[in-house]
Amino acid sequence: MISPFLKIYSYLKKDTLLLVKRKKYLYLFILLPLIIATLFLFALNPKEYDIKVGVCDFDKSDISGMAFEDLRGFSPVVLGGEHCLENMQNEIRLGEIDIGIEIGKGFSKNLKDLKQSKLIIYYDNTDITFANLISWKIDQSLQPFKTHIIDNLNTEFGLKIGSIRGGVNLALEFSDFNENINRKIEKTDTDLKSLENMNTEFLTNPIWIDYRAIYGEDLKKDAGIVYIFPILAIFIILMLASTSIIYDKNTGFIQRVKVSSSLIFYIFSKLIFFTGLVAIQFLIILIMFMFYGAKYAISPLAILQLIIFIGIINTTLGLIIGLIAENEGIAVLFSLMISFPLMLISGIFFPIQALPGTIQWMANILPLHYQIIAAKQVLLFGKALSGTWIYFAISLSALVYYLIRKN
Repeated sequence: MISPFLKIYSYLKKDTLLLVKRKKYLYLFILLPLIIATLFLFALNPKEYDIKVGVCDFDKSDISGMAFEDLRGFSPVVLGGEHCLENMQNEIRLGEIDIGIEIGKGFSKNLKDLKQSKLIIYYDNTDITFANLISWKIDQSLQPFKTHIIDNLNTEFGLKIGSIRGGVNLALEFSDFNENINRKIEKTDTDLKSLENMNTEFLTNPIWIDYRAIYGEDLKKDAGIVYIFPILAIFIILMLASTSIIYDKNTGFIQRVKVSSSLIFYIFSKLIFFTGLVAIQFLIILIMFMFYGAKYAISPLAILQLIIFIGIINTTLGLIIGLIAENEGIAVLFSLMISFPLMLISGIFFPIQALPGTIQWMANILPLHYQIIAAKQVLLFGKALSGTWIYFAISLSALVYYLIRKN
């Protein structure tokens, strides 16, 4: 009689050879985590932007130069000529520059006279994504310049008020006015004191919002893996597991397994094999993120629990898809139909809190939500998983066993 370990080994060997033989799936398995992780680290989460800016500076002053020279993430180029604005807009249309800035005459004079100055921004509004980005990016980049202007204004404002108060005090000391006039002068002096103590930031920003990340700013980069890994795992494993069992059906392998009464070992070997693939993908992504500078609470036991949890749940779901689908093409479509909607409502593209109530409810009960929560607990906070997922895994495995026996 063949030992259970030998049976499991033979099944693992078969699935390994099958993955190596089907080159397209093997390449997809290796390249997809590299591509997705690279996109997230270097495209979706860049350290700095490099946006080309054309500037028409009609004011030509030191202050107007400061308005664009210190823009963070921008590469400004001063344009000249009689038709500066027309040429600038043509360069935007041709894609030679990304945006244009017009600084009108009197820009610096208005600031010195405590009047609001204006910058005009030109951009290609047919590029919707860039148009959404540029408004907050310019406001963020101009913040140091605005702060500099306000600081200078505070100093100048205090000096002017102090000069007026000096004149009022002098009038009080050397005048012989009646009591009523003295009271009015004293009232004026009190008002001037309140103006002198007033910070001009109140005029420009009466409600100051201080954004503070409770886990630190650097955690944004580290937290990318808690979305990337579960999303990638469910997408790949659903497809590989479903097409693998369809292959076994079409070649008659499952029928031979049923005859040999080793069905439980067959399912168990599938769980081991695809959980191993999940572990390999996890290591690829983890190494890339850590090489990029991310830091995690490495707990080997908790990480092993996470990999087993994600591997078993996704594998059983993939096997169920394969047992229901008629062929590999339909199985792949089923996998895409399941994984892509889950990905869209996972929170990586849109905040779950901003979604409609029904969609929030759906997102919170689907497996991907719990996998992301589990990855966050294990990788960011070093917490172990609760064992409640085991009951769900047993139920799915029992369903796989039933479907195989029924077919």
